[in-house]
Amino acid sequence: MLKHFLFLFLILFALAAHAGRFLPQNAQVGQINGHNYPEVKIGGEIYRLAPGARIYDTSNRIIVPTSLPQSAKVFYQLDPGGLLIQMWLPTPEEEAGMGR
Repeated sequence: MLKHFLFLFLILFALAAHAGRFLPQNAQVGQINGHNYPEVKIGGEIYRLAPGARIYDTSNRIIVPTSLPQSAKVFYQLDPGGLLIQMWLPTPEEEAGMGR
């Protein structure tokens, strides 16, 4: 019985590890062209980071705004007030599909 439980646990863990990260359908695509906390320039627009904004790296870890590259492609979301609330640095596979 313990072997079956262990096997099931390992299978479920492997499936969870293999699952990709969730990127919202309404996420916008852009290019960071510089930043100076709390502002980020994406394309020709300058956006202010919302309080509690989350920035995810390619491994889906939350990073601090000062560790953002000065130039990178990104997925991002704005809150209703126009503040930058979430941003994702794409993996190479996600970047290849950014022309959606």
